[in-house]
Amino acid sequence: MENKLYKLMNWPEIESIVYSECSNPETILGCHQVPGGNLVQAFFPGADEVIIHDLKTDKEYKAECVDEEGFYAALIPVKGVFNYDYHINSGGKVKVCPEVYKYVPEFWGDLSEKLDAGILYDAYRYFGAHFCERKGVLGTEFMTYAPGAERVSVVGDFNNWDGRVHQMSRIDDRGVFGIFIPGLSKGTLYKFEVKLLSGLTFLKRDPYAVCIEKGDGDACVVSSENKTDKHAYKRTNTGDRFSVLSVGRDVFADSGRPVSEIADDLISSAKEKSFDMILFPDLTKCDFKNVTDHGTVSFFATNPELISLSELKELTDILHKNSFKVIGTVNPSRFIADNGGLRGYDGTRLFEGNEKEIGDRLNFDFSKPYVRNYLISVCDYYVNELSLDGLTVGGMDRILYLDYGKFDGEWIPNIYGGNENLNGIEFIKHLNSILHKRYPKIITIAKDSFVSNTLTLPLDEGGLGFDYKLHTQFDRDLVKYMERDVRNRSYNHFELTYSPVYIYCERFILSLLNDNYGETAFDLAGRFPFNETDRLKNVRLLTAYMYMHPGRKCLPFYGDNPDKFDLLVSWLNDFYRESAEFLDDDSENGFEWINAIDSEESVVAFIRKHEKEKLLVIANFSDKPVNFRMGLEAGAYKEIFASEQIKFGGEYKLSGRSKQTSKVRCDGKEDSLAVKLAPFCLHVYEKIPCQTKQ
Repeated sequence: MENKLYKLMNWPEIESIVYSECSNPETILGCHQVPGGNLVQAFFPGADEVIIHDLKTDKEYKAECVDEEGFYAALIPVKGVFNYDYHINSGGKVKVCPEVYKYVPEFWGDLSEKLDAGILYDAYRYFGAHFCERKGVLGTEFMTYAPGAERVSVVGDFNNWDGRVHQMSRIDDRGVFGIFIPGLSKGTLYKFEVKLLSGLTFLKRDPYAVCIEKGDGDACVVSSENKTDKHAYKRTNTGDRFSVLSVGRDVFADSGRPVSEIADDLISSAKEKSFDMILFPDLTKCDFKNVTDHGTVSFFATNPELISLSELKELTDILHKNSFKVIGTVNPSRFIADNGGLRGYDGTRLFEGNEKEIGDRLNFDFSKPYVRNYLISVCDYYVNELSLDGLTVGGMDRILYLDYGKFDGEWIPNIYGGNENLNGIEFIKHLNSILHKRYPKIITIAKDSFVSNTLTLPLDEGGLGFDYKLHTQFDRDLVKYMERDVRNRSYNHFELTYSPVYIYCERFILSLLNDNYGETAFDLAGRFPFNETDRLKNVRLLTAYMYMHPGRKCLPFYGDNPDKFDLLVSWLNDFYRESAEFLDDDSENGFEWINAIDSEESVVAFIRKHEKEKLLVIANFSDKPVNFRMGLEAGAYKEIFASEQIKFGGEYKLSGRSKQTSKVRCDGKEDSLAVKLAPFCLHVYEKIPCQTKQ
């Protein structure tokens, strides 16, 4: 080695590169002006020879190997700006590599301040991998937040997964690391290698990766998904009466299926059944143990085995063009506790709290600004990129309650001694505040099985700010009741009549979700202990009962259903949407029990009403015809619907004639009406105006 070059070597700094302990590699590697020219230093493990090629003069300079691990240096006798690339000879093969460390990413001061405060709501625009152009050169810029790490590198096939090659620069003192790699194209697999202060290294998935590889691997993929032009779509306000077609993950299970084909099926099903909206399931890369044990692997990436983000955008665009609103689903409650993910991401509990680990799932620590920032950014990403009309937030039980799914001794009470997760509550308030501010016309929906009265209360009234709550307890009680043999239904009548006790404490969407009940009426019918004919009667009865009950509707019946069942759903959707009697879904003024105590006959009767408009609803949950008398306001009532009508697949025929009340005292009223109810059937009567004889 020439004496002049030797004197320029900073051996401790070189060792920090060789042993991959450097958090500011740009201060050592690359080109630096020194007396006599430019000092170029590079690290290429396994290289036999490194030539520095002057791009202006085409002259070549041989770099000297100053460390056998692959550290090369050369003093270039060129003053001023020196543009060059490397010609690397390894095993007789020459590869041209541009200089990486002349493109140091920037993370501006105001962004750092927002990150610290937890208000960088579009953090996905900066963190992760972004295929972009820097100084006229195409490549990929990587950025991650790892304040507890000693060093972070990008690894992949492009550097033989060697964490010493592309060590990232610590951009600021907060712990943001970044690097721009020229020529690295879309489709490249990568991960971050994080070296802890203890010296241990871990391969980590990018928390902001928007694409994950297919198959058994879990490497991230450089993608332009977050750079695609969004379709031109203007949201409109959502009316207060709507019905939602819930779509399960099975719809997307065949990843080779064209998006246009999926769209055609969904549009055909939704139009045929007269739905207003379509609800997508959580399509992120997840690990499911069962319906309730959900763990997310990658929050920004859709599951590649199901659908890519660009395909999902295309699908959403087609649905919007066919006048359907689209609702997405996220579950920001917890994540997979594997060493390749968010767990101990930078050697500290960056995402998780200090609670004891239980199983292979970890809850987020909502007290940390960065965690709140990260999860709000996840929600903002999907709403923004897909132009969603609404967002369902799952895992609410785990977010709001410290003891959910835990035994005594596995959770720590809050400062007041209660089980409420105060930080989780503030996170949800913050989330709803931001989403409604940034996207004024979207709706947010809470998926929660607990009975509460603040989820859909406005923020300025002390609530959590959701527009609606997806009522997952209502269907459980109702289906549980209907799974019973008819002889046992009378002993469990309370399961049928309990819901109106709390139905007005929130703004509910009644649901039958795919995860629980499948995608067709046949799937639901299989749960009932009857012959095939009576099973289908019970499905029609259950469906009709949901539509007559207060609350918006969300059903999963998009598959191949029994003959004429789709017509029943279509009729109910139109009837619900057009009838004034359902306008007061959130008010006690819209509902009145007539008879809720006839457990012996397994019959319930109630009124749905709005101002002077009234509908009489009677449901017979027994397998026998019932002669039923109920106390009513005097007048004439005409039967307009029965779930067992012939046109819906049953055997019942409407009489078409009105029935007059008689002066027989019943249910505390002077007048009453006697009707005959068909087995397993719901009947609807309309109160018709009195006609005065001329």
